Amino acid sequence: MRCVLILALLTAAPALAEGDIFSRLEGVYGAAEDEELSCATNPHRLSFMQSPPHGFLKWKEEWVQSGGLLSDIAVYDLIQVTDAEVVMRLEGEHLRTEAGDRVFWIMRPNEDFTGYCWGRTDWPVVRCVWPQVRCPNEAPTS
Repeated sequence: MRCVLILALLTAAPALAEGDIFSRLEGVYGAAEDEELSCATNPHRLSFMQSPPHGFLKWKEEWVQSGGLLSDIAVYDLIQVTDAEVVMRLEGEHLRTEAGDRVFWIMRPNEDFTGYCWGRTDWPVVRCVWPQVRCPNEAPTS
């Protein structure tokens, strides 16, 4: 069953369209619970591109990310898209599920697209962590 789900995720090619979840999600965000990555300190710009389908998180300044990597950008391969969530795989990530499979992250925007949180395909649907809030100042990050 797990292989069927992963195969279905990998074969679902997302398409970017005007007014879709991507255009509603794009913008500048900061961590709701981490001052070092907040809107005031080190916000990130969320953007997407269609070909190849990718999501980008670009921070104002470098910070120590997962696995100890110092970087100001995270690149995600887009796997599956619905009106309510975007399933992605972080490029270069070596994190595995308890079953040994690659991790697939789920970006879940809140109802009015003023923020989002992260889930995973191997977590219960109600688990959504690392909440982000849309920054009031949409100035581009460097």
